[in-house]
Amino acid sequence: MLYTTIEHAAEPLLQALNTARHILVTTHVNPDGDAIGSLVAMGRTLRLLGKTVTMVAPTPLPGVAAVLADAAEVQIYSDTRTLPDAADLVLLLDTGSVARIEPIYTYEQAYLAARPLIVIDHHATNSGQGVLNLVMTEAAATCEILALLVSAWRLPLDAETATALLLGLITDTQSFQTSHTSPRSLQVGADLLSAGGRLNDVVRSMLFSKPFAHARALGLAMERLHQDGAIIWTEFTQAMKAQSGADDEAGDEITAYISRIGGAKVYALFKERQDGTVKISLRSAPGIDVGSVAQAFNGGGHREAAGATLEMPLAEARPLVLAKLRALLSKDQ
Repeated sequence: MLYTTIEHAAEPLLQALNTARHILVTTHVNPDGDAIGSLVAMGRTLRLLGKTVTMVAPTPLPGVAAVLADAAEVQIYSDTRTLPDAADLVLLLDTGSVARIEPIYTYEQAYLAARPLIVIDHHATNSGQGVLNLVMTEAAATCEILALLVSAWRLPLDAETATALLLGLITDTQSFQTSHTSPRSLQVGADLLSAGGRLNDVVRSMLFSKPFAHARALGLAMERLHQDGAIIWTEFTQAMKAQSGADDEAGDEITAYISRIGGAKVYALFKERQDGTVKISLRSAPGIDVGSVAQAFNGGGHREAAGATLEMPLAEARPLVLAKLRALLSKDQ
C-alpha cells in the first residue's frame, strides 16, 4: 500500500508499528544528515511506543551526526555483526530503493525477505517496495515527514528528538535554500525549535566545524574545475584525497560549493573511490531533472539533487555521464 499524505498514512502506519515488538530501523548507504536524523528520531519515537529498537546504518555516519547523543547507539553494519534475529519488522527511512542499503541488501536478502518492510521517504525515485509506504515527494526532507507523523500520533516531542529532526530538515534543505522548501517546512522548523531543538549546535556542526583537510581538498578540486556549456564539473581523485588528507565527506562540500556558481544549469562531481568505482553527485537549477540521469546509472535522489555509483574507472565514467547531461540539457532547450 502506498500513501502520499499524513492524513491517510498516520493511522495505518501506527497500527503496523504496534504489531511489532522489535523493529530494525535502517537507511541508505553513505547516510547524510536527513538519514541519520531520521534514524535517531524514529528510534526515540518507537521507544516511546514501547518497542525494542535496533538502529543500523549500512556504512559509517557523517561528521554532523556527532551533534546527536543517540548517534552513538547506531550500529554500523559489517560482516562480523549480525542483524538481530528477534526483529520482526524492518523500517526503511529516507531511501528510494531497498538496493540503496548496500552492503545490507547484498548480504541480507533472506533476512529482509523474512520480515515485513515499512518505507517512509521523500524521494521521487522511490519504488514503493514496502508492505506499507509513505512517500511524500513534496516534503523537503524525510525528517519533515517524521515531524508531521509524531504530531499526528499525538506523541510528546522532546528536545533531543526535535534536534535530530532539525538536523535532517536543515541539511536536506541546505539551510532552507532548496526549491523544495515550503511554508510547511519553515513551520515544522519553527515547531522543532519551540520543542527545544538545538539549532545553534546543528548549524555549527554543519557549517562552522570543517576540517582543514577539507579546505585543502576543495582547493585541489577547484584546480580541476571545468565549464562545458551549461555544465560545471570537477573531480576528486584518490590521489587528491591522499594529498589533502581529507576523508570522503570532503566530496559533499565540493558539491555544495560548485552548485553555488552562477552561469550554469547542471553541476557534477566525479569522486573516485578506493575500490576504483566512481561516485557521481549531481545538482541542477530548478526544472532540470538530474535525477533521471542518476537513475540511468542505477542511482537515485531528487530531480535537482541526485547521485549514483558507476562500476568503472574515472576515465570511462566521466565522458558517459557528461554525454547524458548534455543530452538532458538539449531536451530542455
